[in-house]
Amino acid sequence: MNHRTEERYIRNISRVSAAALGNFEHSDLKELQYFTDNLKRAFVSLEKDETEYIGTYCIMVPDEIIFAFGYRPLRLCGGHHTAALIGDELAPRDACPVIKASVGFHAMQVVPLYQQCKLVILPLTCDGKRKSAELLSEYVPVIPLPVEMSKSEDDFQYNTTALQSLIKSIEAETGRKFSTQKLVQACKDADRAQQEAYRLYSYLAADDPVIRGSQVMMIMNSYCYDLPQKWAEHVKRLNTELEKHRGKASPHSRRKPRIFIAGSPITFPNFKIPFLLESLGGQIVGDETCMSGRLLYDPIIPDECSKDGILRALSARYFSACTCPVFEETEDRLNSLREKLQKCKAEGVIYHVLRGCTPYDFELPLIEKITDELGIPLIRVETDFSSEDAEQVRIRLEAFVELIEQRRR
Repeated sequence: MNHRTEERYIRNISRVSAAALGNFEHSDLKELQYFTDNLKRAFVSLEKDETEYIGTYCIMVPDEIIFAFGYRPLRLCGGHHTAALIGDELAPRDACPVIKASVGFHAMQVVPLYQQCKLVILPLTCDGKRKSAELLSEYVPVIPLPVEMSKSEDDFQYNTTALQSLIKSIEAETGRKFSTQKLVQACKDADRAQQEAYRLYSYLAADDPVIRGSQVMMIMNSYCYDLPQKWAEHVKRLNTELEKHRGKASPHSRRKPRIFIAGSPITFPNFKIPFLLESLGGQIVGDETCMSGRLLYDPIIPDECSKDGILRALSARYFSACTCPVFEETEDRLNSLREKLQKCKAEGVIYHVLRGCTPYDFELPLIEKITDELGIPLIRVETDFSSEDAEQVRIRLEAFVELIEQRRR
């Protein structure tokens, strides 16, 4: 890659990321800047430091195991159109944009975070993830993580054993030893972050939210580029600030349509749907996407603080409790979604499908049954990371918001 091409990649990545972060400027929430600054360092100024990362693809990789080796986990699921364009030349045409962007980021070799990864861990969940392992291995060492797609007792044991094998693979690849003490501390740090995330989402689901849904999704995305204890401390400060705002705010005479986002992940800087929806007067009151609402949803509850006891707890949290549609059992996922829709008093659901993301698309009829039962309208929006369909998506979302407002009359 010549110098001019490299500069063009850097310029495009920074420009698109800065434009997305521009939507969070001029906020009354002072603590919001900490999270935008994190994303700015990673994707706008493209800063490099001495941190050693182990990259992960998918929320099924336990961050706690990576911390137990003295590395920092880094979520590499790409959400950038420029990277997806590069990946389009390396991955099959019908591959989902997350995989294309992920491969593209490694191929470009201009984002320091990706270059600082010692290795990456890739759960073998969907077909795209399985096939992308070979592509990614050309740029960085890849440790595949086999996952059984059933939640039976036998498969729980299989997945727990897979985590034990993962530890051995990391030891062999890095030469570092696993620390149970660091594992215990990482679990405590994750728990603190989770408690603050719960509290943050409670403000979003309130009758008169004092924070926008896109802001919450940005904050949750920033968790993937931060230390849990630092992130939790700043979310705690933000929650305190939100409590003060709620105490001063008066109820709105005309409340915005309350909309819940489900389906494929919404990854920074691809916030096209949240930004368009809010510009049309919609209020996002919750989501169950794996880079936001599901990121810190289930607690880690070890039955004992031994290595084996914590690994069983991690297997229960990251696999058995996971509500990703790649699993064979769907009842827990559907029950979780029903509970969230009722809790946040959603008046409409946007079902987001990334082109090529077949697991979520296959599940649409099951989701429609739930929304029909609850009397909530649903709209399926299929898109990718480009801005070419923005006007088409805007028109459809505008009609959806108007539908919800008409139902109130």
